[in-house]
Amino acid sequence: MPFSALQKRLRLIQIRPQSTLPLSKEYLTWQQQFIQDRLRLVIWISTVFLGILAVLHLGLILPALNRVGQEDATLRNDRILFTLCVLAAQELGLLLNLLLLRSPASTRYVRLAFLGYAGAVLLVPQLQHMLIGETFLDLGGWVIFFMLQAVLIPVRWQWHLVSQLSLLSLTMLSFFVFNFDTPGTEEGMQLTIYIFFVVLVCCIFFVANLGVYLYERLLIREFELRQQLQLFLHAVSHDLRNPVTGTLMLLKNLHRNSQGEVSLSPLMIGQMIDSQERQLRLINSLLEAHVQEVQGIVLQTQPLPLAPFLQAIIGDLQLQIEQEQSHIVERVSPDLPPLMGDPLQLRRVYENMISNALQYNRSGVCITLDAQLRGRWLHCTVSDNGQGIGPIESDGISSERSIFDRYSRGISRRQPLHLGLGLHICQQIIEAHGGKIGVDSQLGQGTTFWFTLPVYAPQSDLTAQPQLPKLRC
Repeated sequence: MPFSALQKRLRLIQIRPQSTLPLSKEYLTWQQQFIQDRLRLVIWISTVFLGILAVLHLGLILPALNRVGQEDATLRNDRILFTLCVLAAQELGLLLNLLLLRSPASTRYVRLAFLGYAGAVLLVPQLQHMLIGETFLDLGGWVIFFMLQAVLIPVRWQWHLVSQLSLLSLTMLSFFVFNFDTPGTEEGMQLTIYIFFVVLVCCIFFVANLGVYLYERLLIREFELRQQLQLFLHAVSHDLRNPVTGTLMLLKNLHRNSQGEVSLSPLMIGQMIDSQERQLRLINSLLEAHVQEVQGIVLQTQPLPLAPFLQAIIGDLQLQIEQEQSHIVERVSPDLPPLMGDPLQLRRVYENMISNALQYNRSGVCITLDAQLRGRWLHCTVSDNGQGIGPIESDGISSERSIFDRYSRGISRRQPLHLGLGLHICQQIIEAHGGKIGVDSQLGQGTTFWFTLPVYAPQSDLTAQPQLPKLRC
């Protein structure tokens, strides 16, 4: 099956076009390590290549000039020595970049090493020629090193462009500002040769940068598709776990209280049936996504009174809440207008948030469910009086952003290997409904998750209903 088709089948949520998505932290971490590894390889290859050039100058060109015995042989020898000095400076610059790569891994050091490589190989020779009053145009060297850089480090086309523009700017400064001549070119042809040279290398740079850009987009696409596949696999196990856990707790509680024959109350039977029906709907939705090759699951929106909806969820989770010696308070007014949403998907949101409050707090936590009407939206909250949320990231990213990231995990008392997908899935479901989601929390003062959902507007009031995106999650 083509990977693009697989990606279409596996998307569980509606996302914006990839061109507008920020790069994931996982990809940026991989990219940084990739550049470091490839940059080391490029530097070693360039070092060997420059060493071969030095040997050729010393072993072939210099002895050949001495054997000629012409009057300008001394001048030629000076040029050879100058060339060797240039090669030595390039080798020293490359070694310094290798030392820079041994610094603590960060984007700053990697970027400096990348630009330092281009400077050592191409800017250093240009500066040395400017010191003796020349404009150095080396088409072969420029093409070799920039193509080597583009082939082995096919990411960050912006960095490639900066290194290329730096070299072109230096040659323009040398030619137009300082009026340095180009050696080996007749005076009347220098401007023509220079313009031809610049146009030619600009075309080469464009092709190289275009290749880097397209290859990087392919890398990003493949990486994100793999992340989507992992999210799909984990989300399936995550969502199917809740109905199974609820039924299992009912059966365990029944077994513990039973003596001999087992009798089931209508309430318990109804809860078990509802749990299994939710599990069956999830499985059917998964199969529908595969068979119909749609981009995710279509939201089955309908008018939904929030108060009785929450009471049903609380009833299903009551045994789990009692087991944790906790309690839940529902303060939603029955007078609120119904919202417009998918009951199955919104149940996932509330179940995830309630389960997180139980998992990440001590026993005895109080969970409060509330909602307020704000214009044409319901502002819903799930609050607890637990320990609050501490810093999750240490790299400058706010806790509110990182807590909804894929695989972001808190410290759970009972599930230290929790996958950290629940809140990420909640965010995608709320955004698919056209709403927003966030969190307010302080250590020791509890946590409040909030999200907005659209209010149902009758057919006679469609103009006032919030405009939703295509409802595919």
